[in-house]
Amino acid sequence: MRVTDVLVRPARGLGRLVFVRPFTRLRGRPPGPAEKGVAGVVALALLIAAVVVAVPWVTRSDCSQGLQEQRGECVGLLDATASSPSFKPGQDGPHQRFARLIADVAQENGRVRDAWEKPKEDADREPYVKVALLLPFNPSESGAMTAGLIEHALAGAYAAQLKANEKQTGVNIQMLLGNIGTDLSLWRPAVDEATDLAKAKKVKEDDAPLIGVLGLPNSEKDSQDAASALSEAGVPAVSGVLSSPDIEADTFFKVAPNNRNAVKALARYLREESGRKQGYLVWDSRAHDNYVSNTKTEFEATFGKTYSLGIRQHSYVGTMGPYQGAPHAVAAAAAGICRTGSNTVFVAGRDWDLPYLVDAIAKQPECGNREAKDRIRILRVSTGLTPRLTTDAFREKMERAGVVTLNAAATDVPSWRADQDAPGQFRTFTEAMAEHTGLEGAALDDGYAVMHYDAFQVLSLAVEQAKKDMGKRELPSRDDVKNKIANMRILPDKKCHDCVTGATGDFGYIDGKGNWPVCKRVPIVLFPRPKDHRPAEAYRTFQGEDGSCPVE
Repeated sequence: MRVTDVLVRPARGLGRLVFVRPFTRLRGRPPGPAEKGVAGVVALALLIAAVVVAVPWVTRSDCSQGLQEQRGECVGLLDATASSPSFKPGQDGPHQRFARLIADVAQENGRVRDAWEKPKEDADREPYVKVALLLPFNPSESGAMTAGLIEHALAGAYAAQLKANEKQTGVNIQMLLGNIGTDLSLWRPAVDEATDLAKAKKVKEDDAPLIGVLGLPNSEKDSQDAASALSEAGVPAVSGVLSSPDIEADTFFKVAPNNRNAVKALARYLREESGRKQGYLVWDSRAHDNYVSNTKTEFEATFGKTYSLGIRQHSYVGTMGPYQGAPHAVAAAAAGICRTGSNTVFVAGRDWDLPYLVDAIAKQPECGNREAKDRIRILRVSTGLTPRLTTDAFREKMERAGVVTLNAAATDVPSWRADQDAPGQFRTFTEAMAEHTGLEGAALDDGYAVMHYDAFQVLSLAVEQAKKDMGKRELPSRDDVKNKIANMRILPDKKCHDCVTGATGDFGYIDGKGNWPVCKRVPIVLFPRPKDHRPAEAYRTFQGEDGSCPVE
């Protein structure tokens, strides 16, 4: 900051920190003696600061449309109808992968507003509530989400918003977009604004309250901190893909199966397909990433003795996060796998590190000339299929190397697309995605679109159910929505009682399960997928040994 710059802090709720650069003299009179020194400059700057709220052109900020600058990013909740925001100072709009989707969300938000404020007839007025989608909107290969994953998550939530508003339940929904930072650490502005918009009191039609948030995609401390802050404020949140059972808060609900249930699904599979029980554990050593540390713990607890994982393992530094040594250096791990003759490899790491391991295995001479029946199986917990592995070129490399992946996943889009054990609402989802977002086929295989579609549906279903219990001029509040989600039940024998009939299947919530989905499918996804492959019946979260669900 130059000596002539003054930092101005407006009153709470009236703006953000701005730098005010005072003029050398006021127009319309000659310079006075007080303007000839630094003291005069400061005094003049304080005069300008006094009227900064009343004179908008005095303020200067590199972020706009509801966002504020922190550590080189524009973060917070975006204005509802902002169609081309910049998520970094100096950028000309959002990343091109999802720029059109942001404009589409803004258009739908504007339509929802106008349906209340500018109806053709008073009888046609439709009130609305708000939800906030909290994601990192600055993509990075080493951050929380790539551009493709952001695009797919946003597309799924947008398609669900349109579905909810087309149902004509008496309440429309605006979706506010919240940027929480590339590594999720800049969540505070968006969460603070969301809690300010949420109403705890009895809500009337013209209040347009915020009733919940969705997003918070990664199992990290920042997600836990954000979820805890929302819970303390009484705001319900629904994560589409977070999976670590260590991340919990009173009002924080999840749509994905947690790691413990996913590992149980793998254990059931390996009881029938145990192989030679020559195992190996490969894990990301970054301690801050709870997804990988918890997955490692679950693998060791379930398979450690059977597959000798205590002595047959190797760590590496993952791609995600700040530099902590050479990332994805997995050649030594691949050598260990091949030299020990291991054919069942448990990987606790992020999706974008997996191709490096497969490539390293393919280059190891000791792993060459494997017979089809003795392929190296890489077992993982995932949302869906890793996009970088599903290209034709990489598929051929995996087949040459004798490597397959077995994912205990939240989704099995390739099988469902082939109408193999597809959930009843899955086709509705794919048709909506093709029509409204242009995404179809393999673009949906990573599971991010369908999981965020269902996360939005949890909130919209709660709004719909709560509205039925209310008077004509009332709207659901955050507390009404939270209570409705908590009572979306799956009864014995998978009977649905106000449960979520999602594109990933039916699921509900039961007290004492940490707000994790009950009776949610956990398919085992094989890749590369043989032409004649038919998946086994999916494991269900919190099911009994006899297959009954839910179990006490």
